[in-house]
Amino acid sequence: MKSDLERIILDTIDIPSLPTVAMKALELINDDGASIDELERIISQDQSFSARLLRIANSPYYGMNRRIDTISSGVMLIGFNTMKSLVVAASLKDMHRKFGLFEQKLWEHSLGVSVASSLIAKVTKMVQPEEALVAGLIHDVGKTILNNSLPDKYTLVSQKVYEESAFFKDVEAELLGYTHCDVGGLIARKWKLPKNLEIVIEYHHTETLPVFEDSAFEALCQIVSVADAICLSMSIGLKGPENVKVPYNVLGLSESGYNKFLELFKANYAEQKAKLTE
Repeated sequence: MKSDLERIILDTIDIPSLPTVAMKALELINDDGASIDELERIISQDQSFSARLLRIANSPYYGMNRRIDTISSGVMLIGFNTMKSLVVAASLKDMHRKFGLFEQKLWEHSLGVSVASSLIAKVTKMVQPEEALVAGLIHDVGKTILNNSLPDKYTLVSQKVYEESAFFKDVEAELLGYTHCDVGGLIARKWKLPKNLEIVIEYHHTETLPVFEDSAFEALCQIVSVADAICLSMSIGLKGPENVKVPYNVLGLSESGYNKFLELFKANYAEQKAKLTE
């Protein structure tokens, strides 16, 4: 069934490439013989991309105890695998073929989910905050791809979502025959993203998760799912249906613990939005 669905998606939309600097950087990262100096040279060719990557790496919610001023110091501190995730996350803003109101709202929503995911990871200690931050930032990449490939149809999707106070995945399934999760999972495999990111992208709206080879994948997926629900309930970026239920209990949080978390999140989201959207 998955192969049939992927065939339909491939026949319908264009599979994009990552920005050139990101593609070159990922090729180097995947090369066991790659040097840190060469990676820094490639990324530094695009000053805007390089600056955005370093801003993400230096977010207080990323968990670093010291400032990362260069790509090489970033690799030394967080490793090649995590840098791979950051490269993809930093590419998202460049992937929009246009950047209007919907694209801005989608970006703001992704930022909100990334901050909330990282905070949840810190509070629950289920996964590393830096892993959760990047997963939250990239979780809706399928929407970006659909909006780029099918702008007219996806405008109808977003209109129906807002007019009927519905969930994107439900309207996408109705109008397109597949969802941003299906598209995102396919893209993640095409781009050879780390498995933890692939799973979050594909399953963050799945109520009953399959059994994964690593239990940490499920924990990360649950964190991003809750963070996504929180941001929808607060209309951060993309507006969610009325009375969105936030399944905070799956994270082991009590109602009082969840309320305290919300206050923490509200107090810090605006600051992070200002830093990461520059």
